[in-house]
Amino acid sequence: MRTLVLADSSDTLPLTDRPTADDFPPLPHGLTLSDVVAVRAHQVKLGDLVVAQFSDGTGVRPTEHVPVPFLADPHSFSDCPCEGCEECDDMDAWTLAEHSRVADVGWRFLCLAPAEDDEPCVIVLRNRPVAVIPADVVARAEEATSEPPVRTYGVMWSADFEATSPQEAARLAFEQLKSYAADGWPPELEVMDENGQMTVIDLNATAEKGEGR
Repeated sequence: MRTLVLADSSDTLPLTDRPTADDFPPLPHGLTLSDVVAVRAHQVKLGDLVVAQFSDGTGVRPTEHVPVPFLADPHSFSDCPCEGCEECDDMDAWTLAEHSRVADVGWRFLCLAPAEDDEPCVIVLRNRPVAVIPADVVARAEEATSEPPVRTYGVMWSADFEATSPQEAARLAFEQLKSYAADGWPPELEVMDENGQMTVIDLNATAEKGEGR
């Protein structure tokens, strides 16, 4: 368990270990709770990964882990792009019950992420402590764990042969290609990517470098 602190408060925020139940998957991209910092909800930035919230009040505040951490897209309640979700409908009903609450909602609450995939908006008090992994840390981890994109390359090999016909030249080329497999001496290849960019790969040089290590 870690203890987090807010820059503007002496309250303690004990960050307990993340639950291991089936509905609490591991943090993405190899991130861990050691990457977490505590901020107020209104200080959460676009792209921060929200992993937990803390109860309102003062003193020691229990951790409320987010089952599926989400990337923050913070905005005011009035600017919510949602077309109607359970959380927003409840908030609208609360303000309709007493019109003076409209202004109260504007300065007390914000939305950390709009409704998505049948999940409602995440509406919280502006000053509520939140445990996040900063966006730049998330981006670096994602880049480090992402696999290079699969692309299509054209690989060509060329050589000159003295022959009496195209068929004989093709046969000689085939025999030479088989010799590469037999003696382990690979050819020089021309590799062209999808954009027409040509790269010459000297497999002989690559093999020599490998042997020198």
